[in-house]
Amino acid sequence: MNYLLISALLLVASSSWAADNPMWRSGFTWSCTFSSVLRCERAADCAAAVEEGVIRLDYRENRLTDSQGTVHPIKRHYVQAVVGSPIGSEVKIELDTNEVIWLSAADGAGVFSDNWIGAMLSPKAGVIVQELRPLICMPAK
Repeated sequence: MNYLLISALLLVASSSWAADNPMWRSGFTWSCTFSSVLRCERAADCAAAVEEGVIRLDYRENRLTDSQGTVHPIKRHYVQAVVGSPIGSEVKIELDTNEVIWLSAADGAGVFSDNWIGAMLSPKAGVIVQELRPLICMPAK
């Protein structure tokens, strides 16, 4: 009887742990690359520029390391699913800098790919009012 109870508790605990963030099924550390940035200025239109970089998500340490090597604490992250949406679920990550990352699985079923794609939005308080970086994220090896 004790064995059955322990098995049931482990099954429930592992199921809820995996449901917390679907990215965790593939790892806690992710490398996200970008190859461009869209910048919007206060008194002008938005423009795209070629700019390459890598950011690193570390869920275990609850932090993000940007392309310059600066470490930012993750303020919070959560999963959102919309009924009827073709996107299975999205992960939203908010940083202490008010930057936001939205990611969704490239392959929602996880059969062909464990990559996640999305964007990093960076609000600014100056001539440049917003930056957007398209991201491709994969588990770090």
